[in-house]
Amino acid sequence: MEKGSTAMATWNRIASMFEDNQNSRAVALDQDFISTRMEDFPNVSAYCQRLKHISDQLRNVGAPVSDHRLILQLVSGLTEPFRGVATLIRQSEPLPPFLKVRSMLILEESGLARMSGPASQTALHTSASPPPASVDSSQQRPTYRSDQGHSNHRYGSGQNRNY
Repeated sequence: MEKGSTAMATWNRIASMFEDNQNSRAVALDQDFISTRMEDFPNVSAYCQRLKHISDQLRNVGAPVSDHRLILQLVSGLTEPFRGVATLIRQSEPLPPFLKVRSMLILEESGLARMSGPASQTALHTSASPPPASVDSSQQRPTYRSDQGHSNHRYGSGQNRNY
């Protein structure tokens, strides 16, 4: 604010600053929108929320995303376990609205979790047990994988996997 400036003058200065970089922001947001993939999120809800948030930001900078484009982007970024529901959504005529697609995906995620429930419980139990021991002759004590420089990280690559 400048001394003696009116609220309207200040508002106009702020608005012009926002509008100055609108196109640059639209380009960056659009790039973020098209590169968003479900594999980068812990669940369907977080993935949908991120795409919707970017879509809303694009609308705010004068580059609105149609519901049709939002659904197509959402479906194209799904992981392999969602292939069946993705096909169903893509073949719908007309495409269902965003909130319905989100509900369909959450329901599918819930079903997938129930189907893999007992198997994942066994996998968690197995991964909780200590790694096999081997004898290190130089130290005369059992050594474990972590002592030999191996990672105990469940996924090895450090990437988040959605199953």
